[in-house]
Amino acid sequence: MQPVSSNPSLEPATAPSRGELALPVVSAAPNVQRKSRMARRRAAVLITVHLLMIAHVIHWLLAGRTLSPVEPSEAMYTLDRGYLNAGFIFFATAIVATLIFGRFFCGWGCHFVAYQDLCAWLLRRVGIRPRPLRARLLVLAPLALALYMFVWPSAYRWATGTPRAAMSNHLFTADFWQTFPGPIIAVLTVLVAGFAIVYFLGSKGFCTYACPYGAFFAPADRLAPGRIRVTDDCKHCGHCTAACSSNVRVHDEVKRFGMVVDPGCMKCMDCVSVCPNDALYYGFARPSVAARPVSAPKRRTFDFTLGEELVMAAVGLATLLALRGLYDLVPLLFAMGLAAMTAVVVLKLYRLARDANVRWQNFLLKRGRRWTGPGVAFAALSFAWMVVVAHSGFVQWASWQGKRGAAALALGDDIWQPGSAWTERADEEQRATAATAIRQLQRADRWSLLPTPSILQDMLWLHVARNDLDAAEGVLHRLIASRPHDAEPQRALGNLQRKSGRLAEAEQAFRAALTLDPQNRAARDDLIALLLQAGNLDDALREARLAADEAGTTINARLRPARILLQAGRFLDARRELARLVQEEPNRSEIHLLLGIVQANLGEQGQALDSMRRAVRLDPDQSDARYNLGMILLARGTVGEAVDELTQAARLDPARPIYHYNLAVANFMNGRPDLALPAIQEAMRLNPDDADARAFLDVVKSHLAASTASDTP
Repeated sequence: MQPVSSNPSLEPATAPSRGELALPVVSAAPNVQRKSRMARRRAAVLITVHLLMIAHVIHWLLAGRTLSPVEPSEAMYTLDRGYLNAGFIFFATAIVATLIFGRFFCGWGCHFVAYQDLCAWLLRRVGIRPRPLRARLLVLAPLALALYMFVWPSAYRWATGTPRAAMSNHLFTADFWQTFPGPIIAVLTVLVAGFAIVYFLGSKGFCTYACPYGAFFAPADRLAPGRIRVTDDCKHCGHCTAACSSNVRVHDEVKRFGMVVDPGCMKCMDCVSVCPNDALYYGFARPSVAARPVSAPKRRTFDFTLGEELVMAAVGLATLLALRGLYDLVPLLFAMGLAAMTAVVVLKLYRLARDANVRWQNFLLKRGRRWTGPGVAFAALSFAWMVVVAHSGFVQWASWQGKRGAAALALGDDIWQPGSAWTERADEEQRATAATAIRQLQRADRWSLLPTPSILQDMLWLHVARNDLDAAEGVLHRLIASRPHDAEPQRALGNLQRKSGRLAEAEQAFRAALTLDPQNRAARDDLIALLLQAGNLDDALREARLAADEAGTTINARLRPARILLQAGRFLDARRELARLVQEEPNRSEIHLLLGIVQANLGEQGQALDSMRRAVRLDPDQSDARYNLGMILLARGTVGEAVDELTQAARLDPARPIYHYNLAVANFMNGRPDLALPAIQEAMRLNPDDADARAFLDVVKSHLAASTASDTP
């Protein structure tokens, strides 16, 4: 009897004797897939990443200042505002590393990947193995999001001609948590990016359909020489594909290309670890963008038709717009994950209504056109979620309309000043815009399930602009209740009470703001201005000195006590204050400028002139120094030099009518009424209500007329 081998190319181990049956040598892979040795190693690395993150937060809490967040999204602030931070450096370094070694960072260093892997492992422990979703258009969502986050701000700035902000050092920060969500949203984000997305979209579903950073790492991986490669020992058993948590068809790619070319490969190395023939390994080869297949590709199959995916794309975009920033709570990536899942849910609902048999992961939702219990529950929960999304969309639309109207008015801080009346200087169209914006914001606020600080903030500004202070205060108390630990609403309450003349209550509000945030310089400045308005000079001076002693304070804050003393007429005290500052910082033009003004008020004209000259020498482009030097020279009778300095002051700051007025006076005193005329006319143009300028204009015109008459033969 002739033996028959299952693999004709293999020779039997020994030649058969007559009448014996020779068995073939079996070298096929065993049926049982071995466990990945890399899983534990990768888990240890990802746990270490989280321990480092926790240590980073603890250092900030203890030191009060730490390295800025090592988070790729921080790169947005570098590109848009010029903030050079640790997140940008880390993101750029990760992309460069990916260009060489491939997409290792995602698999071994990303905390979102860790959450998804943990959730997928827990789901498997309870018998749930979610099937990965395969779609054509949804995979473009991360690219669109990446363009919006990292390209659109620069493109918009270029299109509008807005200059790029100068680069500034933000590698360290005291406000570490400013760009992060609160604890509730953080937990919800983990649950959505973990359990929900893994269940709905499969393992690494967030990476595939929501993560904007993958839009940079994926093309970088296609250019990288570092790849998963294969030897001739591969038997195409498929264990590698079964072990891959990134949904890569490893066995098919190594057969066709001799390596993995899918940019979704995160180099987790599970495929290498489980290969029964040790045929897979990591090495360097031709980048996948230049790889050539040795066989025709299999036809790709998708879970949805193209028409269905277009509907899903529209639903996903609408959901993203409805949820992003909702109630000032939902961050962009959280909303993106919810949008991707909502798109899938809508299509599943459609199929549940259309098809006779519908299955969803482990559940049979419909069988023989009869709905099952899980199908009814799925439909009810999905419908309820769609109602939430629609309601959120309505709130967001009304809020957007109101905010757009408020932004169009471009209200300034002057509306908070006592005696300001925006409604008197606003035209009819502006008043109508304000009224419409308030109605839209009130509609959004009325339908909101939670108070939204940004809506209340815009309503507050519009009420203040319209001088409806009672309505403004009602909104402000709600804003304080929603943000009890925020100093800014308390500061706004103080400004509102100051505007209405309730100075004692305003002082309490400003002090409450400083209790919540002792470093709030704006609140301290407001308190100082209030104390000066109330005539409490000593208290104002005490607060100004507290502000001047703070670390990292500006030169203007350090000069504030001297300015207060100058305004109060306490020139000797002001001079002592400034003399101390000159000793500390002898090369600050602002100090010498103010010292010169104080010396001039004390009648020390020689010292004042020296101080002003030094201020101009230290900063030739400081218009105030030029102007005051010109006035001192004019008072001393050095008219020609005074004209030069006043001319420079008017050139440096042409919007100051007082500069043009005194330039006209200096030219007139210098015997040049012809030059005085255009200067006084410019002063009148800038301030038509200046009676002194009008009277001097008449003098100049009369003098010119008399000169013309005397020159006539």
